[in-house]
Amino acid sequence: MRGDTQADSLEVMMQKHRIYPHYTLALPPFEVRKSALAELKKGDILLLGLDRLTLVLLDGKNICAEVMIEHHSALDRLRIAALGKDAQEHVSKKYQVVTVAWGEIPCKKLEVGHVIGTMDLNFDHLSIAVEQKKIAEGSLVNADGEIALQINEVVSL
Repeated sequence: MRGDTQADSLEVMMQKHRIYPHYTLALPPFEVRKSALAELKKGDILLLGLDRLTLVLLDGKNICAEVMIEHHSALDRLRIAALGKDAQEHVSKKYQVVTVAWGEIPCKKLEVGHVIGTMDLNFDHLSIAVEQKKIAEGSLVNADGEIALQINEVVSL
C-alpha cells in the first residue's frame, strides 16, 4: 500500500515540474458576437469560415507557432510551419475572442520544420473558451464544404 502512495506522490511531483514547456493546441482565435455567445445552446453550429484546418500552439493568449497535421502510419504528428507573433490587444464591446482547443502538447523547441509527436487528434472533444474560461465543449463538422464547430455541451456563460 505504501508503494502506491509513493508512486502517486511522485506522479504529482513530476506533473508540477515539467521537463519541456507545454503549449495549447488550438484553432486560431476568432471573434464571435457577445449576443451569439449568450444564446449558445447544444446543437448550435458556428461557421468558422475555414476551408482548410489550420492549428496553432498557444502560450496563454500569444500564438507561438502555426502547425500542420501530418499523418504517418497510424500516428498524427504536428510540423511547425511558422513561428507566431504576440496577440493583438482585443478591445470590442460587441465581440469576444473565442479559443477552441484540443489540449496541451509538450514541445522542447520551437523551430520551423520541427516535428512534434502527438496522440491521435480527436475532433469530437474540443474545449471552447472565452478569456481562458471554458464555456462549452464541441466537435468539428463539415458544413457545406467548410469547417464548422458544433456545440455538444454548454458548460457556463
